[in-house]
Amino acid sequence: WITGLYAALAAATLPLLLGLVPPNRWYGFRLPGARLDPERWYELNALGGRYFVAALVICAGLNALIHWKGTEPVLRIVGWINAGLILLSFWLVSLELVQSLPH
Repeated sequence: WITGLYAALAAATLPLLLGLVPPNRWYGFRLPGARLDPERWYELNALGGRYFVAALVICAGLNALIHWKGTEPVLRIVGWINAGLILLSFWLVSLELVQSLPH
């Protein structure tokens, strides 16, 4: 089921990556000032989409490795591990996007 979650998250990210989501307050990487400048919005969301899809591929690979080589105690908490990986991915992508904002 976790592979399906990674696939759903990647599918939800693709419209951002492809520049199909206009500035809004609900969907996308909402960073300070990005909604005020549509060009910046599309640029940040495309970059964030690329980073997040890459992070999801890495997370899915780690998940496969855990299922292949993980011990029984690790397999019992694999859901929590995946939740942590997804949250860490969001956080790291957001940090990278904030770094790309003009100072």
